[in-house]
Amino acid sequence: LAKGINAGQGLGIEIIATLQLVLCVLATTDRRRNDVSGSAPLAIGLSVALGHLLAIDYTGCGINPARSFGSALIANNFENHWIFWVGPIIGGAGAALIYDFILAPRSSDLTDRMKVWTSGQVEEYDLEGDDMNSRVEMKPK
Repeated sequence: LAKGINAGQGLGIEIIATLQLVLCVLATTDRRRNDVSGSAPLAIGLSVALGHLLAIDYTGCGINPARSFGSALIANNFENHWIFWVGPIIGGAGAALIYDFILAPRSSDLTDRMKVWTSGQVEEYDLEGDDMNSRVEMKPK
């Protein structure tokens, strides 16, 4: 962490940086969306660049626990290292919840979706496709 940045501020920065990146990845790679035009890799790359430009001066912009662990291992500096694990986990989970429940909710109701979290897949699917080489579409029965 930079001088003048405490652990709480660093955690908040890591949460926000990871949240914006994961939201970008989810929004640009969602197969249900037909309104996305342009390059998904470019959008994701620009999102990574934005996160680094905004957070690198304060926390070094981990947004990836593996990258943060490698840097800490080489520098042998694990002070406040928990921030670079907890922040991205909270940010990524928050982004998934925001995207899935607010920005692009699925058609099934909330109780069925909560059952998936607790006990696995609830809906049964029909597989459409005549031969083995065709694309298989899974649609609820």
